[in-house]
Amino acid sequence: MEYKYNGIILNKKDVGEVDRIYTIYTLEAGKIRVLGKGVRKPNAKLAGNLESVTQAEIFLAKSRGMGKITGSIVIGNFANIKADLDLVNKVFYVFKILARLISDEEKDENIFRLLEKYLAVMDGLSGEEDRAGIITIGLMFKILDEMGYRLEVEKCVYCEKKLLLEKNYFSIARGGVLCAKCFQFENKKIPVSNESIKLIRIFLQNKLENLIKLRASRQEINRLQVVLGEALDWVGGSNIRL
Repeated sequence: MEYKYNGIILNKKDVGEVDRIYTIYTLEAGKIRVLGKGVRKPNAKLAGNLESVTQAEIFLAKSRGMGKITGSIVIGNFANIKADLDLVNKVFYVFKILARLISDEEKDENIFRLLEKYLAVMDGLSGEEDRAGIITIGLMFKILDEMGYRLEVEKCVYCEKKLLLEKNYFSIARGGVLCAKCFQFENKKIPVSNESIKLIRIFLQNKLENLIKLRASRQEINRLQVVLGEALDWVGGSNIRL
């Protein structure tokens, strides 16, 4: 049978002498793994349309097992990302985490649209490392939320009182922030700044494209990365952070 997918190519792996296996996140079926037959041959026409960090219409022949790519038409090339080492590293960071967090063939249109919008926004951020970092971290908090792992940053996860501007702590085991009075009841926690709490709230409450307006110091970005790393380790197992 023939299938057509709107997909974002996450990664590729060489197999055999001239073939590749592609991991693609699609609108229609979620994450899929498909075979590109002969794409490493010198005269192969498909390879150029199947580079990582490319959005394309993918045509697939499938009966049993892994489908075989029969054609591809590029929708988005994201040339500015590919030309900027910092941007491409951040995008590959996201792709590697998604490839590990998300099971095969679990459709989620919201995650696809988030990823599609992320690439479009990042393609306009060449040379803006800090903004690209904020957008990337914001995307990951939004994806965790979409997967059912929304962090509680409005009230203390222990006493359920509204958080105040004081010395608060983050506990992934409890799924959010502990206030200055309740942190003592949790063994594993890390300090979390008021600015980080504010930024996570903004991430969860706003569209991804609006996050481009945010400003944060490099120190605050590093603090957010620590909190995000704790969440990713909890959801995906140890050492998922990159």
